[in-house]
Amino acid sequence: MINRQLIDKADLIVAVFWKRFGTPTGVSASGTQEEIERAITQGKRALIYFSDIEDIRDGDDDQKALVKSFRDSLSAKGLYWTYRSRAEFERLFRTHLASAVQELTAKHQKPVPKRKKAAGVSLTGSALANIQGDNNQVDQRVHHQPRKIKLIVPPPENAVTPAQKKKIEGWIDELVDCTANMTRPAAYGMWWKRLQNECEVTRYEDILSSQMGDVEKWFRKNRAMGVRKQRTKSPDLWRNARITAIKAAMKSIGRTNDDYYPEIARRLKMKKPFDSITKLTKTDLERVYRMVLKDAGSS
Repeated sequence: MINRQLIDKADLIVAVFWKRFGTPTGVSASGTQEEIERAITQGKRALIYFSDIEDIRDGDDDQKALVKSFRDSLSAKGLYWTYRSRAEFERLFRTHLASAVQELTAKHQKPVPKRKKAAGVSLTGSALANIQGDNNQVDQRVHHQPRKIKLIVPPPENAVTPAQKKKIEGWIDELVDCTANMTRPAAYGMWWKRLQNECEVTRYEDILSSQMGDVEKWFRKNRAMGVRKQRTKSPDLWRNARITAIKAAMKSIGRTNDDYYPEIARRLKMKKPFDSITKLTKTDLERVYRMVLKDAGSS
C-alpha cells in the first residue's frame, strides 16, 4: 500500500540515514530499503545520504549493522553521499535537488504541438518548408529548439560576503601567478575547480563565511608549494612575480626606493646596501619580499 502510493507515483525519493534502519517487511531488511530498491528498479531518481556527524557507537548494534550493510551494498554503485556537518548536508542537498528538479522538469515538458499542414505548403527534406503560390517559391529551413529552463538556486544562508568573495578571488589570482607551464585560463579553471572540491561545493558563492579560515589555510599551503616549484622550474617568472609584489606593497604603504631600501638592508643585516631589487640574489629577494609584505600587512 505504502509502496504503491508513495513510491510508484513519485518522481524522486530522498532518504537520510543515521544509526537506525527500520523494521523488516518480509521482502527486505526494512520498509525503507524495500522502497528505495523499488524506486531504483523503476528507474526513479534517488538521493540517499548517510550521516557521519555523530558517533554511532551508542545504540542498537543490530540496527547499526543493518545500516552499514545497506551502505556497503550501495557503495559499489555510487548511489549515496555522506556528510560531516549539517552545513555540508545543506550544500549537497541544495545542489542535488536543483539538478534533479531541472532534469525532471525537462523530462515532463510537453512537446510543441505540430501545426496543421496548410494548403499550398509541402514539407520536404529535413525540417524544410517549401512554400508555393502566386508563381513564387520559397524554401526555408525550420528549426524547432526546446525551450531551455534556467533554475536559479540562491546561495545558502551565512554564505561568503562580497568582501570575502573578493578576497577569495585575490587568492586565486595569486595562485595563478605562481603556476608554471600552463596558460592563465587553464590555470584559473584548475584552481577554481580545486577550491570547489576542497569546500565540497559546485560554485564558490556557496562557500560559508565560517569556512574562510580553512580556505585561507588551503590557499597559503598551495601558494607555498607553487612558489617553490616556480622558483625551481621558472626562475624568471618567479623573480618577476616577487618584484611586482614588492613594488605593489611599497606603493600601498607609501614608501620609496630611496628611503626604504637602506632601511631594509639595515633591518635584514645585509652585507651591502642595494639600490635595485632586480640585482638581488634569489635568497635576498625572498627575504626582502617577506619583510615588505609583513610591513604592508601591519600598516
